Amino acid sequence: MSPAHILGFGLVVAFALLGVYPGQSLERRIQATVQADSLSLVYLQAWLRAMPEDHALRLLVARRLLARGDLPEVAIMLQPLLSRDEAALGQFFREAQVLKLDLLVQQMWQIPVGQPGFRVAQQRVEQHLNMLATHDWDEDSLNLFIREAQSAGAAAAAQPFMHRLLEKYPQMAPQMREQLTAMDLAGGNPRAVAALYFQGMSQARSTAEKREKFIAGLRVLQAGDLMAEVPEAARVHGAALENDPATLEFLTRLMTQANRMDRAEYYVTRLLQQQTAEARALQESRP
Repeated sequence: MSPAHILGFGLVVAFALLGVYPGQSLERRIQATVQADSLSLVYLQAWLRAMPEDHALRLLVARRLLARGDLPEVAIMLQPLLSRDEAALGQFFREAQVLKLDLLVQQMWQIPVGQPGFRVAQQRVEQHLNMLATHDWDEDSLNLFIREAQSAGAAAAAQPFMHRLLEKYPQMAPQMREQLTAMDLAGGNPRAVAALYFQGMSQARSTAEKREKFIAGLRVLQAGDLMAEVPEAARVHGAALENDPATLEFLTRLMTQANRMDRAEYYVTRLLQQQTAEARALQESRP
C-alpha cells in the first residue's frame, strides 16, 4: 500500500472514529491504551493532518513519538507550538516546553559521557532549564525539573527550582525540605547528590516515585563521569525494584552502556522471569 493510500485510509478511519467518539472522547480512549502501537499512532497523525490546530492532539502525538524513541519526529511535531507565543497557547505552550526538556534529555543520553557531543547536548538541557526557570510552575513540575537538572549533571540549573519549591510550598514534608536543602549544599557533588536520591527512595509514595529517584541517582553518577560506580550502585540500591519491568529495562540498557554485560544479562533474565510469571498467572486465571 502506497503512503498516499495509507494516509487516505487513516483519514477515513479518523473521521469515522470521530463520529463514534466526538470531541475529546476519542483522544481519551486512545490515550488510555498502554502501548503506543504504530496503528493508533497512524490514526492520530492522520487526525492531526486533518486538524493541525488541535494542540492537545499535537502534544499527544509528540508524547507517543517520544515514547517510541522517534526523537527527530518529536522535534518537528513540537515546533509549531514552540514557535508560538505563550499568551496565545496558554497551558499548551507550557506542556510543549516540558516535552522539549524530555526530548533534549533523551538526545543527550544517546551520546556517551565524555565525548565532545555530550557536553554540547548537556548545555542545551541547561539552557532550556534556565528558560523554564523564568516561568511559574506547580509543585510536581518543580520537582521534575530539579530531578532532570541533577540527573543531567546540571546542578546549578536545579537551584532556582529548589529555592522556588522551598519558598512556594512551605507545607512540604520535613524530609523533602531536608533533602532539598542537602542537595543545595552538596553543590553539584555527584556522589553526594546521588546518595540523597537513593536515601529518598525510602520515602517514596509509589513504585513509580521510587523508580524516578533510583534512576535519577544513577544518572547523576553517569553525568558526573562516574560510570564505573553505576553497576554497584544499581545492585545496592535497586533490590526493591527488581520486580519492576520498567526499571529492569532501564538497567539492561544502562549496563550495556557501562560495558557490564554480566549485569545486563542478569537484568534481562530477571525481566524474562517476570514476564513469564505474568503470562503464567494470566493463563491460570482463564476458565
